[in-house]
Amino acid sequence: MKMHYYLKEWRLDTSKHHMFVLKTIRRTIHFAYTSACNKATHKLARAHRARVELQERQVTWLGLHAFHSVLSRKPQAYTRLLKVLSFQLALPRYRHLRKRFRGVVAEGLSTVTLLCF
Repeated sequence: MKMHYYLKEWRLDTSKHHMFVLKTIRRTIHFAYTSACNKATHKLARAHRARVELQERQVTWLGLHAFHSVLSRKPQAYTRLLKVLSFQLALPRYRHLRKRFRGVVAEGLSTVTLLCF
């Protein structure tokens, strides 16, 4: 949702610059993944035997799905971007993740329905 407000504030034409927005989304997801992995290797995390068993592909799919879900609330503003996100989510490398994370996605979507922006 923050991204929606940033784009609105910048008055960025998302239909023309959808690839820029997609790269920003991908970088955001990658940052979240590397940040989680780095925090898991921190001294305090090691002392408490914390483990993070994340695969980058899983985090990427969950992130793409989350952005798609939120941006789908304004389909007229993000038509081209939503098409690209839908295509990427449908790629064969992510097919098994859709089934695996069905419950997590359903739980997350229940909170998105409460949001208005």
